[in-house]
Amino acid sequence: MGINRAFVYGDLLFETIRLSGGELVNIDLHAKRLEQGAKLLGFDLPSTWDVHYLSDLVLSSVKENDARIRLVVSRQGNGFYFPNNNDVRFYVEHWALMPKKILVEQVDVFEAQYKACSTLSNLKSGNALIYVLASQYAAANNLDDALILNQHGRIAEATSSNLFWIKNGIISTPPLAEGPVAGIMREVVIKLAQKQGLLVQEKELTIEELLLADECFLTNALNGITIVNKFRGKQMEHEITSLLQRDIK
Repeated sequence: MGINRAFVYGDLLFETIRLSGGELVNIDLHAKRLEQGAKLLGFDLPSTWDVHYLSDLVLSSVKENDARIRLVVSRQGNGFYFPNNNDVRFYVEHWALMPKKILVEQVDVFEAQYKACSTLSNLKSGNALIYVLASQYAAANNLDDALILNQHGRIAEATSSNLFWIKNGIISTPPLAEGPVAGIMREVVIKLAQKQGLLVQEKELTIEELLLADECFLTNALNGITIVNKFRGKQMEHEITSLLQRDIK
C-alpha cells in the first residue's frame, strides 16, 4: 500500500481559485505560482504544464459558473521522507462561491506561535497549523481575523490573507522575506496601486507601527480587498482602500 504523502507529511501545494461567471480569475498567476512552488519542492509537473493545462484540469471538474475552488498538488512517490519519485497527483475540490467579504470589524494579533521566515513560508503548502491555531484564537476572542507574527516578532500576514497598511498616503506590505505567503492578490494589488500612481513599498511591520497606520486592509484570491475597520480597537480610515477595492475583480 502506497503512502499518502499529502496526509502524512503535508507534501503538497494548493491553490484557492475564484471562478466567477465562468472565468477562473487570475488563473495565469495561479499557474505561475504553482510552477514556482513545484520547482522549489522538486515536484515533476506534467511536461505539457502551462496555464491552459491548469484551466482545463480545473474546469473539467467544476460544472458551475461560480465556485470557490481548491486545487491540491501532491507528490505521489513512496519511500517515507525520501520519495522514490517526484510525480504528482491533482485533486480538485469546490464549494459554492460566497459573496466577497468587503469589511471585517476587528482584528488583533495571535502571539502564541511564530512563523519562520524562509522560502517555504511563502508557499501555500500543507504546513498550516499556525493558521488553524490563529483562527481558533480569533473565534475565542470575538475577532474577525488574527494577524500572524514571524520569528522576529513582526507582523507577516493574517490567517488566510496578506496584509497592507497605509500611512500618509503610502501603501506598505511586509516583504516575502518576512514570511508571508506569496499571495496572488498581493501581487495584483501592488501592480494596481502603482498603475494608479500610488506609492507602494515592502516594509517590515511591528504591532506598534500598525497602531499608527491610517488604513489597513487584507487581500486574498476569494475576497480581493477586505477593509479592516479596527485594529486593537483603533478605528481605521477607509478612503484609499475603498478606491482600490472598487477596481479589483
